[in-house]
Amino acid sequence: MKKVLPVIFGIALFAVSGCGFDPADLPIPGTYVEGAKYTVSVEFSSALNLPDKAKVVAEGVEVGIVDRVELVGESAVAKVDLKGEVQLPVSTRAELRQATILGEIYISLLPPADSTGPYLVDGDTIPRSQTAPADNIEDLLRGLSSMVSGGRVAQLQDVVNQFNAAFPATDEDFRRIFVAGQAALHDLTVNTDDIDRILGAAAAVSTDLAANNERVDEILQYGPARAEGLSGVLFGVVELIFRLRDLARPLGDILVPIAGDVHDIIAVIAPALVTIGNADTSVPMNVDTVDRLLRDKIVPFLSAAPNVRIDAGAQADQLIHVLRSIGLVR
Repeated sequence: MKKVLPVIFGIALFAVSGCGFDPADLPIPGTYVEGAKYTVSVEFSSALNLPDKAKVVAEGVEVGIVDRVELVGESAVAKVDLKGEVQLPVSTRAELRQATILGEIYISLLPPADSTGPYLVDGDTIPRSQTAPADNIEDLLRGLSSMVSGGRVAQLQDVVNQFNAAFPATDEDFRRIFVAGQAALHDLTVNTDDIDRILGAAAAVSTDLAANNERVDEILQYGPARAEGLSGVLFGVVELIFRLRDLARPLGDILVPIAGDVHDIIAVIAPALVTIGNADTSVPMNVDTVDRLLRDKIVPFLSAAPNVRIDAGAQADQLIHVLRSIGLVR
């Protein structure tokens, strides 16, 4: 009888193993949701190390169990059984977390504080946009190893040394820089009006440039060529002035010997030219004066009594004729 029992047990074990037995399917307390439940799907970009029958926690309370994890397209979809009395808004977030550094990963559900519905029901899905994968300790250790072995620590030390070298070596230098910076900040605060005026003027210039961008483009396009042509013209004018200097030097040599004679001639002619220039205004006045003298003074005197009788009109006309003939009157 004792020999038959091991054989029967072995045959039963073989039969169970041949049917694809999974120990996780055994109804052990804590591996399934008792009573009413509903199932939702949670999509993750990565569900590495998330085991079957992992806990599902909401606000610090265990509310469900991970039934299984499936690969659907590029997403890891966790089928989660939740207790029937648990109500979670459809906007609930899901994160993969670890209670300790080496602890098992579980799903943490984070419902929004201000949401009152609608709620998740059987068959709903929490999309990838509302989930976050876990920060695995393996990845952290791998990054630390890469940093240490790849010389990042030495580079970090160089950065710290350069940062320290950028500061003054003595307290006196640091205090001097601090005082200078404080004075600069004080100047900025007391001259805010000037700064505003400068900024306003700069803004006005920028606005004008933006409003006249076509003119600016035209100046930038044709300005250099025109400036080059203008420089050529200016150089030509300067060269012409230099050539006129060479031409004027012989003329000066000609005029210098006779400059004194020309000056004397001008000194003699100048009074006559002034007289000729004023003739149009002085000659009529002199004619009138002579005419009044003859008619009002000399002729009446000669025509007076007792013993001289002169034809005043004839004598005056004759005298004026004589004066006109010699050019004194007109």
